[in-house]
Amino acid sequence: SIDFKINKNPLVCLNHALADDGYSLEIEKNYKFKKILVIYNFFTSDIKNKILNNKNKIKVSENSELHILEYTVNESKFKFINNVYENIVLEKNSKFKNLFVQNNKSDGFFYKFIKNKLFFNSDYSNLIFSSGLKFNKFDIECDLVEEKSICNILSALFLKKNEHQEIKSLVNHLAPNCKSNQKIKNVLSSDSKGVYQGKIYVKEIAQKTDAYQLSKALLLNDNAEFNSKPELEIYADDVKCTHGSTSGCLDENSIFYLMSRGIKRNDAEKLLINGF
Repeated sequence: SIDFKINKNPLVCLNHALADDGYSLEIEKNYKFKKILVIYNFFTSDIKNKILNNKNKIKVSENSELHILEYTVNESKFKFINNVYENIVLEKNSKFKNLFVQNNKSDGFFYKFIKNKLFFNSDYSNLIFSSGLKFNKFDIECDLVEEKSICNILSALFLKKNEHQEIKSLVNHLAPNCKSNQKIKNVLSSDSKGVYQGKIYVKEIAQKTDAYQLSKALLLNDNAEFNSKPELEIYADDVKCTHGSTSGCLDENSIFYLMSRGIKRNDAEKLLINGF
């Protein structure tokens, strides 16, 4: 069963009220997938002015491992809203990795709330590469409820004209000796907008916590925008917690250096962007 606690998030409440589709996936104990599992989110060309509410549940049992590629295929040229609530549970000694990509540009509005619960020595990784969506927001909550659990949230986005990508994360360290790593990178051009709001919460009991958070943005012109809000809330005294955020444009000195070696300006900029 999925936890239906009262939530102040209006989109989560809407999902609880109207969700009529989705999936439930449970991996039995001591089972490791030999290949990656691909989940296709397919939107047909006739979807227009609709709100789609899906609810998913993934449970990775003790000593099991699962890698998922979540692939969005959107053939609709119209506006619609896709609202997803996903509940993920990792039991003792389990591993889970989730990658997000899509096949083309889209005018849809995508929102996904992911609630994760990590037990003893579990390992969770969330990799977000969903560039190209008109509007896309990931709202991720990770509860590290038992010792030695690990949470990784990594993202690399390249945004172009009028694209909006937002990542909001909350990592709750509720037990000792846990680790979390958040690294968000955005390359923004034209009138694109990137947003990152990340919070690390460390409970009093969560001694020996090791938490890291970093967001970086590369702005390719004056109309691009990146908003970042890193947060720390720490109640334990024996912890290692770091956070930072940087935004800036391409370094003209680096471009000049590459051009002085015979590389054209466009190629020099591509090299620096790829390096970033």
